[in-house]
Amino acid sequence: MSAAAPQAQPKPPPSEADSFRTILDYLERHGHSRAASTLRADLKTVAEGGVIGGGKAVGLDEFADKNAPNAPKVPNQAAMNGVAQNMARSRIGPGGQVLQDAPSWEKGYEGMRGFVENSLDIHRPELHPLLLPLFVHSYLDLVLVGFRDAADHFLRRFSPDHNTTSPHVVRMLAAIRNESHVRESEDATRWRQERYCMRLSERGWGLLLGWLQGGGLAGSIEGTEARGRDRVLSIINERVKVDAFPGPPLAVASDYGLLSEMASKRSKDMLHELKLGPAPMDAKLEREVLRAVKEEEPASTADASTSAAAAGTADGAQTANANGEAAAAALPEPTVLDLTTPQANKDSALPPLVSPFPADLPPYPNSLRTIDVAREVERVREARKRIKLGAEAYQPAKVVTMGAQTQDKSAAAKPSACLFTIHDSGDSLTTAAFSEDSTLMAAGFLESYIRLWNLKGEKLPALRSDFDSDEVTDANSLKKVKQKNAPTTRKLVGHSGPIYALSFDPVPGASGPPRYLLSASQDSTIRLWSLETYTNVVAYRGHREPVWDVEWGPRGIYFASASRDRTARLWSSDKTSAIRIFAGHLSDVNCVRFHPNSLYLATGSSDRTCRLWDVQKGTCVRVFTGHRAPVMAIAMSPDGRYLASASEDSLIILWDLASGRKIKTMAGHTSSIYSLAFSAESSVLISGGADSTVRVWDVLAPPVVEPATRAVTLGALGVKRVSTVGFGGVDGGEGKPNGLLPRGQLREEPKESADLLATLATKRTPVLKTHFTPRNLVLAAGPLQDD
Repeated sequence: MSAAAPQAQPKPPPSEADSFRTILDYLERHGHSRAASTLRADLKTVAEGGVIGGGKAVGLDEFADKNAPNAPKVPNQAAMNGVAQNMARSRIGPGGQVLQDAPSWEKGYEGMRGFVENSLDIHRPELHPLLLPLFVHSYLDLVLVGFRDAADHFLRRFSPDHNTTSPHVVRMLAAIRNESHVRESEDATRWRQERYCMRLSERGWGLLLGWLQGGGLAGSIEGTEARGRDRVLSIINERVKVDAFPGPPLAVASDYGLLSEMASKRSKDMLHELKLGPAPMDAKLEREVLRAVKEEEPASTADASTSAAAAGTADGAQTANANGEAAAAALPEPTVLDLTTPQANKDSALPPLVSPFPADLPPYPNSLRTIDVAREVERVREARKRIKLGAEAYQPAKVVTMGAQTQDKSAAAKPSACLFTIHDSGDSLTTAAFSEDSTLMAAGFLESYIRLWNLKGEKLPALRSDFDSDEVTDANSLKKVKQKNAPTTRKLVGHSGPIYALSFDPVPGASGPPRYLLSASQDSTIRLWSLETYTNVVAYRGHREPVWDVEWGPRGIYFASASRDRTARLWSSDKTSAIRIFAGHLSDVNCVRFHPNSLYLATGSSDRTCRLWDVQKGTCVRVFTGHRAPVMAIAMSPDGRYLASASEDSLIILWDLASGRKIKTMAGHTSSIYSLAFSAESSVLISGGADSTVRVWDVLAPPVVEPATRAVTLGALGVKRVSTVGFGGVDGGEGKPNGLLPRGQLREEPKESADLLATLATKRTPVLKTHFTPRNLVLAAGPLQDD
């Protein structure tokens, strides 16, 4: 038998001297020399038999009686029920007085404000941003602890400090009255969950620490003032992230805000150039399109020559013809892009956009299809017949009188709108869509079905179920296998929840009717429907929550979806699973749109931001912040420069995609906005909303700073919150402290911004969908509401 192994002797516990020595080493190693020297002095005093601080030791009760404030006193215990007694005991110290005294928060903020205002001019700009998080968290702490009256007094006293620089924060705090309001407010939740980031010079950070430690004099402050500094120190430690940098202080404060805001600011500072220009066309496709276009030109050229000959003498006509031939020989052959780009965009003084290379775009089939040639040729035809729209049409036209005739020389026209009203649908109609050739309209309903109409009144024949595919050799033989007796409307059934979005196949373009339709539903699926058999072909599954929006890419094959699961996804029609997941939004992704060149994807979310994503890399390349309500609709301009977004606060913001900056804010709607659409020249924007109007906006007009007062009722409080919004994107204005109006006072309705060109009102039809045809005709759809 082996001898038993000796048991390990337990280590003796460290002595008190060893513990103090470890603490001293830690303090010195981390640069806390003042605290280390104070601890040494106290240890020396204790070793000599003295008392730390030179005074006598007192009990906790005596300490609380001397240092706690005199008010508020504890109420009569006999008059309180059990719950109230427990709440009171949680705030009562051994001395019998309230230790969580409300004046300490006010005293702390007042002291910090005095410290900042009395600082040297070189440090004041960098220290001033620190007052905002102290103001917000002091108020929220008072609300959460239950000091309602103290919180109101705090807000009334210190809100003027921030009414000018952060009016939205003051309005947010004024709407919070109890703990449940803090939980329900998205802004308050962000303030409680995210740190406030700011930068300070090392010298400024040292001055702040010195003030927090009592100015370097131990025991120099006591009572409420001392506890106020403790409140400030606690807020800075828990809620503020300070980045101390070497060197001189900043002359102008920058890089401060909540963590999410800082991330978006830094992303804008590190912007890389986007390729927003038109996508290159396949060389074979372009040759075929130009050849087809030239075959249609001789008749029009001959007519032009005849007109020129009749306008002058024979010699003059010959000279003009010769000069014309010489000029034509000198000019390069136009491309398809030249033939389809509006002249206004060619003459624009804006800087040119960088076009992507073919390798930058998502992969597309290399085969040349007849349908692609027909689509591009029809684009050229539609561009030649297009009506130019512009703001100048709403200005007094220049009239030139020639003899007895008067001619209007206006360079642009006003848009014409055609509204399709769906009767007997009530509130069940949820969405609508128009095909690119303007022959089909689809509508989705709460009852989980889709209804199709032919806008020309023609029948919608489907393929017979008994035909032999070997019999179909061309388009004529395909017509023979279609049903002869067909209805003028079709009903598509397949989803198990309400339909929220529809999108027609863009491949045929304006040359013919679409072949496929996409639908998004509450059942978390996206379905592909064949418009030849009017049946469901594919169900795409991947989202875990309802799908709010879906849209085809500009060239087909790919499509994108937006869902309540806070993601947008990219799909290929030949795969049943998503090929890209765009994650980054903090709430529902409500809408999604492709950039005209297919390289980027824009999304709008309930987190009040819009984002631009790189389709190939799956990364976010732009974050657009500025909305004060969930973003419900977005639109991309055909020239690829602008993004328009509409939120639930009835405001539209125009963004510059290249820089990520807000261009201007447009106001005029009196209710939610459901749809946005740009004209072909990208100079006119139309919007449709719940106020039963289609509104026309001038995109190119410069921003105008025109403040307008808006009021919002705050529920059961009986007060109204007043905000001043500059339609040019500038916040400001004067108002009453805290932005409150007395009960019953009439509010001032929002003004219409100068960008609003026209308002096309319907009788009782909320406009769910707006659409521009290739010729700049406006199509709109909505349900007829009961009186």
